[in-house]
Amino acid sequence: MMLHQQYASMGFLSKPLALAANSNESRKTGYFHRGDRPFETLMIAALTGCSQTQTVEQTSAQTTEVQQTEETLQEKEAQTFSIGYPSYLQESQGEALVLEEKPEDIVVLSNSALQILVACGIEPVAVTSPHVQIDYPDWVRELPVISTGMSDLDSESVISMQPDLVIMGVHLKEDYGQQFQDAGIPVYYTSEGPSITYQEVKEEAITLTESFGTKEQLEKMKSDFAEVEQRAADFREKWDSKQMMILFGAPPSYQQTSKGYLGSILAMLPFENMADQVLSEDSRTAPLDLESLLEVNPEILFAISPTAQSAEDLQAVYAEEFEKNPKIWSGLQAVKNDQVIWLSNEYVTSKGVHIIQSIHSLIDMLEEKFAVN
Repeated sequence: MMLHQQYASMGFLSKPLALAANSNESRKTGYFHRGDRPFETLMIAALTGCSQTQTVEQTSAQTTEVQQTEETLQEKEAQTFSIGYPSYLQESQGEALVLEEKPEDIVVLSNSALQILVACGIEPVAVTSPHVQIDYPDWVRELPVISTGMSDLDSESVISMQPDLVIMGVHLKEDYGQQFQDAGIPVYYTSEGPSITYQEVKEEAITLTESFGTKEQLEKMKSDFAEVEQRAADFREKWDSKQMMILFGAPPSYQQTSKGYLGSILAMLPFENMADQVLSEDSRTAPLDLESLLEVNPEILFAISPTAQSAEDLQAVYAEEFEKNPKIWSGLQAVKNDQVIWLSNEYVTSKGVHIIQSIHSLIDMLEEKFAVN
């Protein structure tokens, strides 16, 4: 009886039906008597059906809410502007710098990034000193210049311009990143220096072009890299591999492995860098021991220095060094056989996508010197 009364109090039985459960008729028929399974099954089914309906409605509402949230996020993402980072910087900088909108007033303190933005038709409001060896349009050299060094820059001038974005080398982040952040200026960081490899330069150039350029500009960038890689491969097939080392500085005080800037370029050509065997696997540019150089005695030497604007300037400095230490230098087969390749400081540090032209020029020089047909 109690079960029927409970159902009635919950509104699942009308009052006459609930009373009928106590009548003689019900006892005669045995249909509504206490403990009747068909009746309880009917009531439980009604309760279950109601519960299932409520669950479906709740699930539907939750699904709609999730869909609306996803649509809102997609709309916000479509309204933002994302500048991706190359893979080797993502651990320290994240996958991308995300801005609320595409920046219009950009200060570019990186020649590697400046080349990409110029190629994409973007005119910054100020730049670092455009490198003399890069063929920029005339209007680039007429832009306001922000004094920028390897460890210093005129940050006050940058902040006074109130730009939407600053692009600068990651080596400046420790000293100036927080200063720009406090001023509410977002910063995108690039790779600079003598320890950036060809593959890293390529990836950064393509990543920046994906963010700032058109589909056509991106395809042109990829095509230019593919072309110089094919030329390097063709040159490598024409000439037997030679043992070599890179002398860095004037006079030379460092050596460079295949993970350095010039080293990574020469690794694309028919050269075996002996520094890879002398130094640890992670080394890029390391101090040079002249006695060890004499022991290795490579067939060819490549000489570079950040202080030598031209190959002729560098050769003149080395001539003095040869006179001071004839015992060491005269014992090197590369010096005796006139197999020292003098290079300008164009090959010292990364200059972004200009690396393509640098490789073409280097192959031209080597083809002429070694008469490769």
